Amino acid sequence: MTEIEIRDPDPSEPDPSSTGGAAGAAGAPGTPESPYKNLLVPLVVVPALIVMVLVLVFVLFGTIAGKESSPRENLEKLLAGGANERQQAAFSLVGQVLNSRQAEAAGGAPTWDIDPSFLPDVRAARAQIGRLERPEDVPIPLVLSSLLAQLGDPEGVAQLAEMTALSDDLDPEGKHRMYAAWTLGALGPELGEGERALAGRTLIGLLDSADPGLVLVAVAGLQNLPAPETSAALQRMLASGVLEQRASAALSLAHLGDAAGVPVLTEVLAPEPYAAERALDERKWPAARVSESRRKALQALIDLAHAPSPQDLRRLAEEDPDPLVRAAAREELARKGG
Repeated sequence: MTEIEIRDPDPSEPDPSSTGGAAGAAGAPGTPESPYKNLLVPLVVVPALIVMVLVLVFVLFGTIAGKESSPRENLEKLLAGGANERQQAAFSLVGQVLNSRQAEAAGGAPTWDIDPSFLPDVRAARAQIGRLERPEDVPIPLVLSSLLAQLGDPEGVAQLAEMTALSDDLDPEGKHRMYAAWTLGALGPELGEGERALAGRTLIGLLDSADPGLVLVAVAGLQNLPAPETSAALQRMLASGVLEQRASAALSLAHLGDAAGVPVLTEVLAPEPYAAERALDERKWPAARVSESRRKALQALIDLAHAPSPQDLRRLAEEDPDPLVRAAAREELARKGG
């Protein structure tokens, strides 16, 4: 499974290498809050739906202990239970559906009997949800739409596409829009032709969003939705004035086998762009993130057959201040016999 990812360099998240420790954590006096402070923004979204959807439910509901009901009992609780029951049911139902999919993929027997007859039940449960009027009305239909999409229902994909455009009144922090977009991107390889085209159009439209986190998720998801318009949209993002956006676009293009982002990958392989951003805001791009970004850029250049010259690789291997970058360069030199 290919995985190229960089955490969103959120200024509100402390640099773990700094001496500030917990004092710099989000929520400390004077530290701005952000809906992305705990989000791992995947710059190459892999079809790891089990991880992705469980993360979604963890964030929306938290971990809630309790006796596990059957899938259909959980659907009933989602519609008629109290607040805690609905949260427990949502969490359990996601786990059950994912367990079934995982077992099916591995050729084994699932713990829960979730066969094609279950899809109409999920669709009916989603249809019973009325008008969304408050932010707290959004998580359950979002989870149900995600499950519908995973079970192969085009209605779920259409619903997720609509939820990427939730109003600020319903999604003041933008997190529900972001998870809807994230799911569309992660599902890309499994979608039918029409749904894949809809997902692609939706994520391309999000590239113009004023929400930088949503833009990053859209850029990431597009690498799972190959099409001429996808490549064109990602190539436009290479000119972004935001370092993480153009780096994300270059990595997504690399995943698609498109070398248009090579100049940007070469740019972000060097430490200077990150130092320039940290000079403006010392909370941006902590050392671990810089290291990860540079190593991913190097690997993408190698995969595209645009690796640095042997001379430049030796310089990285011998002189770079980051030991992980040095190790990656040495590994490539050894592979080349240099």
